[in-house]
This record gives sequence, C-alpha cells and structure tokens, in this order.
Amino acid sequence: MRHALHARHGLITAALAATLLSSRSASAQWDRSPLPRSRADVLLDSGLWPQAEDAYYAQSRANPRAPAPRAALGRYLAMKGAVLPGTILIAEAQKFGLDPVVARRMLRPWRAVLGWRSIATIRADSVVTVRPPRDSTALFQLALPSGRSANVRGAIIGSRTRDTIWADVVPRTIGSDSLYTKVPRVGVELLEGLIPAYDTVTHRLTLHADPKTAAGVAGRRYAVLRDQRDIRVLMTAGRTLSLAPALRELGARWWQLDLTHGVLIVRTAQGSQ
Repeated sequence: MRHALHARHGLITAALAATLLSSRSASAQWDRSPLPRSRADVLLDSGLWPQAEDAYYAQSRANPRAPAPRAALGRYLAMKGAVLPGTILIAEAQKFGLDPVVARRMLRPWRAVLGWRSIATIRADSVVTVRPPRDSTALFQLALPSGRSANVRGAIIGSRTRDTIWADVVPRTIGSDSLYTKVPRVGVELLEGLIPAYDTVTHRLTLHADPKTAAGVAGRRYAVLRDQRDIRVLMTAGRTLSLAPALRELGARWWQLDLTHGVLIVRTAQGSQ
C-alpha cells in the first residue's frame, strides 16, 4: 500500500514538474483563466483530472468566502457539464469580491451554453443525415437554413431545402455567429442538449428527447471537459486530446457526446465496445 501511494505521489509530482516546465504548451489546451493560477489548474493541464477536481474542492473548502477558489471551482464544474451550478458559484464569487469584469468574462460563454440548452428540446428522438466535415477539427457537417433572416435557434435542425447551408459543427462555443461566412461553422452547443449520437459509417446523427439517454448506452466511456475553445478527452491518466483527433485515434464507428454529464461514449465496431 505504501509503495502504491508513493508511486501515485511520484506520478503527480512528475506531472506537475513537466507542466511547469512546459507551461506555454499546457496553457494552449484551454482558454487562459483570468484567475490566479493554482495547483488545481496545474493538475488539470497535466491530465490528472480526478486529482484536479479534489484540489478545486479542497481549495474552496479551505476558505469558503475567498472569491478566486470559489470561481475556479465554478469554472471547473461548468467545464465538466454542470454549467448551472458552475455559474452560480462564479456569481457568488463576485458577491465575495471577485472583480465584476472578471466575473462577466467568466460567465459570458456559460450563459450562452445555458441559453442553447434551454431551447434544445424535442418531443421524440430524431435522426438526420449529416456529412463528413471539411475541417479536421470539426465533427460533421449539419444542414441548416441559409436565409440570413432565419432564426437559427428556431430552425429545424437537419432540415434540407433548396436554401440549405452545410455547416461544420465544431467543438468550440461559437454559437451561430459563423454560419454565414465563407466556411460556415456552428458550435456544438446548438446540439449538446439533445445528446447527439453519430454513426460514422451511415452518417446518421441521432438527436434525443431524453437528456439522460446516454446513461444506459453501451460503449467505452471517456471523461471530457470543455471550455470556450475546445473539448478535450481524457484518453489515459496524464494524456488528453482534442475531441476530433481523439475520435480518430480511437477508431470510433459510433459515438455519443454527453456534455451535460461530461462523458464521451465510443464504439469501435458495430454493437461492440
């Protein structure tokens, strides 16, 4: 037991040292936090996510009214999928003294995510056909109405008409702001409340009415965290990849992304895990 604990401590220490020596590459994984950097942040960037979670909770418990640790825990919870509790903690941190400008900066992307989740509701599961993405960092192309006057939030996702734009769905929180550019893109948050599942062989995307649909799905599960710029997958302890490269490396034939619970489910062959 003592040897196992010593080995685990050595792993964490080595990861911390490696992160501090290569802070530039580590910080490129996530949006830079406006908060003071902490041990929990170092663990997060090192791919030691369970240890990072423990550290975020511990530093908040140590001084419950300190604004920075409270806001950092809120940011982490939002990244993990618990967006509403996370925004509440950040708002509370502002009451405890967090700079209002910093609080607004932290809250803005998560409130946008909550807005998209609130309208992502359907009465029954829906299956639409999508296309492979143009961009290697995107997930697939989705058919959306082309009229600039169209309200994308109220549009029928996946509907194909004479006036259709095929937009790359990217793992970044950009909403629909880039829909009418030369290379149309929309953020995955448009769909995340529908717990999308994608068959890469048939190019069928299933959107779900039940937000808890992924709970009983068969497949290998991977923890995911997201921020405004990226969704990252915990491949193994200490190693993370952006979502699209992770799916390619895993050879995913079918996958389901449940950002509301921070999990990616992957099958590498039909009916197998």
